[in-house]
Amino acid sequence: MPNPQDIFQLAQQTATQVTASPENWRRFLYTAAHNYHTTYLNQLLIHAQRPDATACAEFDIWRNRMNRYVRRGSKGIALLDQSSSVPRLHYVFDVSDTGVRRNSRDPEMWQLNDDLFQPVSEMLAQEYSIHHERLSQQIADIAGKLAESYWDNNSSDILAIVDGSFLMDYDEVGQELQFKSAAAVSIMYTILERCGFEPEGYFDRDDFQAIYNFSTPDAVYALGTAVSDCSRDVLRNIERTVKTTIRR
Repeated sequence: MPNPQDIFQLAQQTATQVTASPENWRRFLYTAAHNYHTTYLNQLLIHAQRPDATACAEFDIWRNRMNRYVRRGSKGIALLDQSSSVPRLHYVFDVSDTGVRRNSRDPEMWQLNDDLFQPVSEMLAQEYSIHHERLSQQIADIAGKLAESYWDNNSSDILAIVDGSFLMDYDEVGQELQFKSAAAVSIMYTILERCGFEPEGYFDRDDFQAIYNFSTPDAVYALGTAVSDCSRDVLRNIERTVKTTIRR
């Protein structure tokens, strides 16, 4: 059985792997997009153990709240609980690890279709003060705005973790530009992926060049946390709008 130190080391190793190439980073963003309700660290650990997971929950939630059973032999995804002074492990299972009983519930896996574009676009315009006739471009503009705002609010913390990474090759202005570039394109990719836009068609390899500079676990943590926090905010707003519109 792994212990918290083992899982922490797994997170450290995975952090440097995901920024080793644009392809690795996009694969991580796929996992992050489909598990946006949780934190960057949990997204990283889910990616390391079950990169195809789309809906994770603890055993008791599947059994008691969703009335589903976890299949015998299913391997839980180990996550770190750092809410107390002594880190401990807790385990989640993907929906693919579960089976249904009578009156079982399915996870609410919302989808964005053409009929929902207008209410979602109107919500985004109201929440983020950015308008565009194309929803994909509106999302791109919002991602850029959120990356700017995140830098403004957290630049001192971000600049404190550049030691040892390739970000040291830049002066402070260059570090700011590299962070904003990497964060904006990653936030956009994550949102487009979860909304079903097939984001590969919106980017080329050069768009992700800045991620190479995040070459240490601390640097990746700074970038990953920004992407996770910002995309979660947008996706939760989209989720609420989709569900409210469908109910109406």
